[in-house]
Amino acid sequence: MHMHERLKDRFPITVCPGVTGMSGCWTAAVQPMTWGDDVLTVLPGTLPASALAARIAGCDAAVIMKLGRNLAKVRGVLEAAGLVERAIYVERGTMADEVVMPLAEKTGDAAPYFSMILVPGRGRRP
Repeated sequence: MHMHERLKDRFPITVCPGVTGMSGCWTAAVQPMTWGDDVLTVLPGTLPASALAARIAGCDAAVIMKLGRNLAKVRGVLEAAGLVERAIYVERGTMADEVVMPLAEKTGDAAPYFSMILVPGRGRRP
């Protein structure tokens, strides 16, 4: 979006439909994100912790983008919500050097720009 705004008046731009980054990441994680009537919520990790916690509390499944320096805050919110064991960390998804792992196994608070956390829904499953 930032690049688009800076370059749109200088270069011709074509928007091409394709696979979104988040669907590429849950495909790499071999994880369906929603079941039955689950609602998928996409959240920026840049939200304040209190706003992120409020939105996480009311969602079935979530994709949290824009981790970068927000990873520790996001992890803390997910821990408080009891969702760390369901959460999947994806770094550089769909790229040659992608990393997919349970968030519980991710050490440290560093995350590159191209990283996100997936919290799959549970649907009517126990």
